[in-house]
Amino acid sequence: MQNFKFLLPVIFCSALVSLFITDAQAQQKQPTNTSFGITASIGSSTHINNFRFVSGDIDLDFTPNFTTSFNAGFVVRRKLTDRLRLQAEPSLSRLGASYSEGFELRGFNFQTESQTELLYVQMPLLLQITTVPPDVTVYGRHRSNTTYHITTGVYGGYLLNAQFSGENTGAPIGIEFSGTFSNDVKEQYSEFDAGTLLGIGFEYGYGTKIGLEGRVHFSVIDSGDTADFVFEPQNLAMSITGYFLF
Repeated sequence: MQNFKFLLPVIFCSALVSLFITDAQAQQKQPTNTSFGITASIGSSTHINNFRFVSGDIDLDFTPNFTTSFNAGFVVRRKLTDRLRLQAEPSLSRLGASYSEGFELRGFNFQTESQTELLYVQMPLLLQITTVPPDVTVYGRHRSNTTYHITTGVYGGYLLNAQFSGENTGAPIGIEFSGTFSNDVKEQYSEFDAGTLLGIGFEYGYGTKIGLEGRVHFSVIDSGDTADFVFEPQNLAMSITGYFLF
């Protein structure tokens, strides 16, 4: 009888542990062949070739520099094998370039601090190759793992808006001048853009995952569209992308 009284707490504690492990197993999300999530990135973008703006007697030819870019959208992932997966990322992306240089207009010298802002709807289609860590179970739960991957693929984009804006300064008649401007330049850009994408990153989790990846986007088609002057900008972007898979 004394032994039975001693065993009661042990049995009770064992039952609680079993219930806890069973509940943990039930609550832990299991990996599936198809995953969904959200993604966002921030980085820098520019044009490969010079930016042109022509309007009346204004003819500008600026050397592009990097400006801030960003991207936000969704992730749809399909597992092919343990090491290969396909991924689509419908997203909204802002690209562009900045300009900081002098120019001459109507015989006077000015300085510009300006930028182009291009807003695209994009659809990257990606292939990822990932490492495969061993599956470790601790107290009935699969331990989260860190994996590393490389990404390659293509993307297409449709241009929603294009603005050329900034501030010009100078002293055309000996008096300091400063003026801001904003011009819609969508007509001189192609409605469509397409290119290649390359990245490397890591992710952490088991069923639910978070990840971080460095990417380079490069436009392979001429994103300019005007018959009045030569304009072949081509987009280039580098970004840090974070994502969360449900």
